[in-house]
Amino acid sequence: MSWRAGSHACTILLAVVAVSGGCGRPQGVLFPAIEPGRVWPSPPDAPRIKLLGVFSGSGDLKAAQSGGEVFANVLRGPRPALKFSGPHAIAFREPGMLAVADGTGSAVHILDLENRTHLLVSGFGEERFAVPVGVAWADGRLFVTDAGRREVIELDTDGHFVRSFGREALRRPVGITYSAARQRLYVVDGDDHQVKVFDLTGTMVVTLGRRGTLPGEFNFPTHICAAGDRLLVADSGNFRVQLLDLDGVCINTIGKKGDGAGDFALPKGVAFDKDGHIYVVDAQFENIQVFDPNGQLLMAFGEEGSGLGEFSLPVGLTIDGMDRIWVADAGNRRIQVFSYMRTSS
Repeated sequence: MSWRAGSHACTILLAVVAVSGGCGRPQGVLFPAIEPGRVWPSPPDAPRIKLLGVFSGSGDLKAAQSGGEVFANVLRGPRPALKFSGPHAIAFREPGMLAVADGTGSAVHILDLENRTHLLVSGFGEERFAVPVGVAWADGRLFVTDAGRREVIELDTDGHFVRSFGREALRRPVGITYSAARQRLYVVDGDDHQVKVFDLTGTMVVTLGRRGTLPGEFNFPTHICAAGDRLLVADSGNFRVQLLDLDGVCINTIGKKGDGAGDFALPKGVAFDKDGHIYVVDAQFENIQVFDPNGQLLMAFGEEGSGLGEFSLPVGLTIDGMDRIWVADAGNRRIQVFSYMRTSS
């Protein structure tokens, strides 16, 4: 009886070893086709936005595994996946580096989409993130705003601490963006109702705006993005988005308080696509509205829920060089990815 049991166990072990020697798991497709597909607007209108997929954590990277890794997983079980707790802001660096500020998890996630790795950074040395809520790439470096620590923290691409700055100047840093045209970091200070501009050494060079309702003034602003010679600021307390030049001069204001098309309840994340369209997340309407460069509403997509293409407390977004739209779906603890679909018309 004992011989039979031992022989059976040995047979299983030999089979596992054989598998581990030559049968690893290949890298999976990052965005497999979704059936049925989700597009906006609905037919018969021509689709402009298409859902590509969802990221909840490292498991969705579908990384390849060697035979040895497969064998190790059989023996000790798979490693626990790294997951988002409450993604708040997203930044993309070409060709495939994604940074996610996870305020709820007090951490920053750095995802390498080409090598399919997921790094979780919760602190540096004996220090810890408090409430990281903004991320921006600049010249290969990652800058994180921490509203709890009242400072900007610089990391390298491996998540190692470089330095921190801004504590003397910032009250509640939230959104952050980098202007390549000016080589400046634009940091939203929500409690000071301003945008504070820093050079890459961490020195503050100028402040933009003040509290108020006039163009170029702010009321509890939250998010910001830069593209070319333009800035977009989510002027959340004024229920609008402001389009500014890099000196803070208002070019246009978009939206007002209300519940109609083109109105806002709680505007948050903002971004431009390659055609200059303006995307605005509304955390209360739980959708994204898209405007033309002149501020005219073109369409909206998303609704409340936990299904594909639905949102719960969406916050930040970014648009990469392929016009993929990455949305921090905080309440659902995930990132949803969409594609802007150009047409020939």
